[in-house]
Parts: sequence; C-alpha cells; structure tokens
Amino acid sequence: MKQTNSKKGPLYMVGMDSVPLWILEELKDEKGMQAFRKLLSDSCIKNMESTLPPMTGPAWPSIYTGLEPKEHGVPDFFVMKKSYTPDIVYYDSSAVPPFWKELAHKGVRCLVITPATDITLPDYDNVDMITGFPLKARTNSKELEGLMNKHSFDGEPNIEKEIKAGKMDVREASEIFAKSVSARSDIAISMMKSKRYGFSYVCFTETDRLQHFVMNKNDWKRYLLPVYSEISKYIAHVMQLIDKNGGRLIIVSDHGAQPIRKKFLLNNWLMQNDYLFLKEKVRKDFMKGGGKKLPAGYAVRERIMKSGLRNTYDKMPYHMKRAAYKVFSTVFTGAAAAEYTRMHLFDFDMKKTKVFAAISNDPVASIWINDSRFATPVVKSGKDKLIMELKEELSGVKSSDGKKMFVNIFDGKDYYNGTKKFIAPDLLVEAQKGHTVDIFNFSKESMFMDPEDAKSGDHIREGIFGTYPKIADTDVSTVTDVKNFVMKNFGVAR
Repeated sequence: MKQTNSKKGPLYMVGMDSVPLWILEELKDEKGMQAFRKLLSDSCIKNMESTLPPMTGPAWPSIYTGLEPKEHGVPDFFVMKKSYTPDIVYYDSSAVPPFWKELAHKGVRCLVITPATDITLPDYDNVDMITGFPLKARTNSKELEGLMNKHSFDGEPNIEKEIKAGKMDVREASEIFAKSVSARSDIAISMMKSKRYGFSYVCFTETDRLQHFVMNKNDWKRYLLPVYSEISKYIAHVMQLIDKNGGRLIIVSDHGAQPIRKKFLLNNWLMQNDYLFLKEKVRKDFMKGGGKKLPAGYAVRERIMKSGLRNTYDKMPYHMKRAAYKVFSTVFTGAAAAEYTRMHLFDFDMKKTKVFAAISNDPVASIWINDSRFATPVVKSGKDKLIMELKEELSGVKSSDGKKMFVNIFDGKDYYNGTKKFIAPDLLVEAQKGHTVDIFNFSKESMFMDPEDAKSGDHIREGIFGTYPKIADTDVSTVTDVKNFVMKNFGVAR
C-alpha cells in the first residue's frame, strides 16, 4: 500500500483530559513545565469548545470522528432507557470509526496509546494500539505488550475508590498518576524510536481524575504539578523531534475544569416545585427524618451502591441490569452525608412525575420530560408549553451567592436534533461558575450543599487546542473540528 504521509512530516497528537487554558497559565512558571511555558509564550494554545454536557464520554468520540453526540451515539457515560433505567454506553469505534482508521487505510502508519473512551482494538492493519480508559488496557502489538510489561502498565490507575474511601490520600494518588503518565510516555518514545509513524497519539486522563479531588485545596498546584510536569516532559521530547526532523504537534483537551464552591440540588428543586414526586413510602420516610436524613436502615442501599456490587451492576448487559435494578431497589436507599438524603431514579413516583433530571451529575445537567418515550408517561400533551414554563422558572433560580444560577439553558430538541440513537434530554442547563449540579441529594433545608471531596473540581465547556509550530489561524473552535484539521494535515480532508 502506498504511504500517504504528510508533506510536513509526522503528526504528533497529545490528548489531555479536562485541561483548561487557565490551569496551564497558573502552572507554567513551575519547575518541569518548560514545554507548556514555551507553547504559552508563543501563543500556541487557545480555547476549544466541548460537547454538552462537557464530559469525557461524548467529547473524545467527537474529537475522533468529527461527529456530534447525536451522530456518534454517546451523549454521556449513560443513556436513558424507556424503563427509566440508565444504561452504560461506550464509544463503539468499530461502528463509528476514528480518524486514524481512515489514515491507516490511506497508508499512514499510526501509533495510538490509550485513546480515552476507545476500548476496541482495531481489526485493520497499520495501527499499533493500547486501548484507553475506562477499561483495562489491551494491545494488538507484541512490541507494545513487551513495553507494557517492562513498565508495569496495564491501563490508567483505577484508584478513585481508594481516594473516596480515605484509603489513599491525594498526595499518593498524584504520585501514582504521575508514574502512569511517565510509563506511557516512555512506551511511546520507545515505539517512535523503533518504527516510523506518520501519526502518533498519546492520551492522558490522569489530569481529570486527580482534579476532581484537589481543585478546592489551597495547595492544589502541589498535587497537579507532578502529573502536568510529566506530560510537559513528553511534549518537550516531541518538540525536539519536530525541531530536528520536522513534523507538527497538536494538543487537545476534551473539556476544561474549575473548582466547585457549591452544588445545586436540581431534582430537589423539581420536587419542591411539584414537577417531581417521590414514592409514597420514600416521601413518608423522608418527612419522618425531618426532610433531612432518612432512617438509619436506609443506609444499606448506599453501601451497596459504593461496594463491588455496584461495579458488577455497571458491567451487566441491559436485560440483566433491568432485573437487577428492580431487586436492588428493594434495599437501596439514600444515605448521604450530614443533613442530605441521597435518592435514585427508582425512588421517584414516575406515575406522577412530570419532569426529572438524570445521568449528568455535572455543571451542565440533563432534564427529561416524562412523555411517551417512557414506560409510564405523565405528560401526554402540552409538552412545549411545559418546556417554556421550565425555562422561565429555571431562569429565575438564584445561585448560592444570589446571582443567576443557570447561565445557559439549551433546548435538547435543537442540540440533539431528533436523534434516534438514544432518548435525548429535553433541556440542558449550565450552572454558573463555581457551581455544579447534583441530581441525587435532597434536603428540605436548602437547595445547595458543599461539594464532597470527589466533586471539589468539575468541568467547564472550554477545553484547549494547540499547535507547534504555531499556526496563526486554525479553523478549530469545537471538538468536532479536530478530525478535519488532522485529515487536512495529510491532504485527505473532505
């Protein structure tokens, strides 16, 4: 097959999950950040808009395919089912191919290491790959397998549970994540020395996973710097290759990050405004507890949700999950910290509920109207009027500091444009800076709560796109533009 490499030399792509421009600016003068410092001083990096919601699940497939979530079929980590049961959804790269498949078919040899959300090994030639987050890494290359064994690498460390449980502090987590980044960088460098690749892509999700735990800390830089400096070292190596042999580097982030001051309890608000109703037993127990905390016996459910059984449940096929969900719901309950009660979809009386929020526990939250798409529809007419009413009511909600709570309210009909791939939300609401939306916790006392450690940082819609050497004006402004930029580099853009 004829090789179709870029006339400009190899293209190197570095992916970083949840990295905004402002964090790079804050860290650039620290030790080990030389590559980022050079890129920023040369104005090589700019903001790039993510998906709605701005999350790993939908955003990386949009980068890889040039398609919006309504087209590639991944709106979040989960999709809603008719039975009100959320079901895990993965990016299916065999059904909706990433751009490196097209490059490979055109003769470009590709190295792809841990692409976030791509968990499927290619069934075609010309790509050496280690699959990415969130599943255990696999490879189609004996050479990569040997390097993975040498560096004791089997995927990005799955240590969030230990951090949440207090079994691991964030300092230790930072060190483990930094070693993971370093191992992957060394693997990539070894492969690039061994073979000539027209396209090389390495993705790091450790940035996002650590930031969720540290953004509210006064010394947050201390924890993030080890991870970012390891990425900077890898980028510095690539920049040296480019300076010596030619080529181009692109840097992408699927979305950004921010510290969180308060969480807004969206389903709590919907309940207080008579859009959402709890099942009678749950409501009575909630009221018995003064609307603060359910009785002690209910704590069993949350322990199950946080145990290994939750992982088992998450991995079940949908037909099994639906049955298990009904069984689990007889013992699951909402045990939350302090005066808050944690509830789930099975606590809602869907025979009365008109509107509910689900899945997106993020600064951009998803809201559904309980209409004919669901098993027990309540809203059978007047849906457009109800949506207008919701928009007006939500526009008037105030944040914890008295400002407008939602800076944007998006119409799901416009954003998802009648997709048939999943039951689309009817509204997407974006919280103001410093706030995220919580869909699980309830309280009679307040519509707000302080974020738990795992939500001390959360997402923003602005990720980044960068090039080296600098390209003064690129046509990349959103995650869906990246694919076309890459293909143009190889002279095969449509």
